[in-house]
Amino acid sequence: MENKFNLLKYLLFLPLLFLTFCQENNETITLNSEDVITKNSKVASLIKAAIKSDSDDDDDAEQCVEFHYPIALYVIFSQGQSIETIVINNDDELFNFFDTLTESDEIRIDFPLVLLDIDGEETIINSLTELEETLQIAVDACRGDDSQYDYCDDDNKKVYVCHNGNTLCVSVNAIRAHLDHGDELGQCDDDD
Repeated sequence: MENKFNLLKYLLFLPLLFLTFCQENNETITLNSEDVITKNSKVASLIKAAIKSDSDDDDDAEQCVEFHYPIALYVIFSQGQSIETIVINNDDELFNFFDTLTESDEIRIDFPLVLLDIDGEETIINSLTELEETLQIAVDACRGDDSQYDYCDDDNKKVYVCHNGNTLCVSVNAIRAHLDHGDELGQCDDDD
């Protein structure tokens, strides 16, 4: 008798489970707007600027930022209204991915992301705001603005920052993090 009662409980629970996990056809899927980027967003433009040189003809030009792959992206394609996971494995895939999107497709990045500098040092990015700020500074620094950045390498990939009275040579990926905790751009005035 107890087995029949347990079976009856499970049979009554099954429709509830079905209703909970089934989605109506007219239900719209949305992502949190603070975490969403689109094809034409500032972050998408910065990603493309960071991984491709300004001159496609210059094969010797090094890109500004190296991403650590794979990167998972969650996309709501405008025509399907379903969330699809896209795994990006290299720079070309990432660059081309943004080119294939429509203007109404929405993307959420699976954080944390890891950026690598020319020495293999990692910069960990935990949010869309951090990514935008880090890429903006890195792209600006890579363009060779000698009035704002004091470079410590010939490729504009590293700059001097004054950290607790000591001059450090840091990757353009790490500039934002150093500025956020009070460091200043350039060499320290009284550094030996």
